[in-house]
Amino acid sequence: MPRTPFTAIIHTLNEIENIEDCIRSVDFADEVYLVDSFSTDGTIELVRRKFPRVRIEQREYLGAASQKNWAIDRATHDWIFVIDADERVTPKLRDEMQRTLEGPLDHWAYSVGRRNFMLGREVKYSGLQRDRVTRLFHRGHARYPNKRVHADLVVDGPTFDLREKMEHYYIRAFDHMIAKMTRYANWSSAQMYIDGKTTGLWGIFSHTIGKFVRDYIFNLGFLDGTRGLISVGMHVYYTFWKYAKLWELTQLKRLGKPVPLPKLDEEEGRWELPWVKNQMADDRRQTAEPK
Repeated sequence: MPRTPFTAIIHTLNEIENIEDCIRSVDFADEVYLVDSFSTDGTIELVRRKFPRVRIEQREYLGAASQKNWAIDRATHDWIFVIDADERVTPKLRDEMQRTLEGPLDHWAYSVGRRNFMLGREVKYSGLQRDRVTRLFHRGHARYPNKRVHADLVVDGPTFDLREKMEHYYIRAFDHMIAKMTRYANWSSAQMYIDGKTTGLWGIFSHTIGKFVRDYIFNLGFLDGTRGLISVGMHVYYTFWKYAKLWELTQLKRLGKPVPLPKLDEEEGRWELPWVKNQMADDRRQTAEPK
């Protein structure tokens, strides 16, 4: 049977070092759709010059989930594959995706494992041995929740695990990674503050120490040697900064000072679950029909 068409969605913000290899890895998609948050490093110019087939649109960044849902609604095809600029679809994963899309699609979503690389070598432990993300899905039966960061896809039913993995070059330079961790921690603390969470001395200390013990010892991060220690250290920093910033936000509120929060996507339709929305519409139609 003919392969089901799909759109590959990529979000970018200053990804000139990554974007070319990423696009080439998904060039088998029926549509490659790039949503850019106004990059200033030449990312868009490079894509327009080398990949004229890629559809490009720009939008203010209001969080990863908001960007993805916005792009999902505007994609040409119902089946979607989401990939970050620092990820690559390997030839084996490409073949498996092709076979999956050619056969009967028995699930609404499919997850992909990731191999994570730091400066040219794979980091296999510290929890990364279980790294798996849901990226191939039907947009009528999957949606990202209203979170600024670390929003896991909500799916209408079970998810099937693909066997092959993608490559994730998640640490290309330490300065870049620390800046990214700081940015994510700021967004995460803002999300916790909005959700009404608070913290104090014990919360900051226990979460930070707990993160190190869990990832470096129980999740075997020490087996990755120097890379393992550095990787765990960066995630411990993220955890510490997230809870420290949450404490700062709650203190600013207590003192009656302005609380700096990131701009959020207030469009209610962006967060509706399509299958729930459709079911409610069907219920209303049935109620309105004369008996």
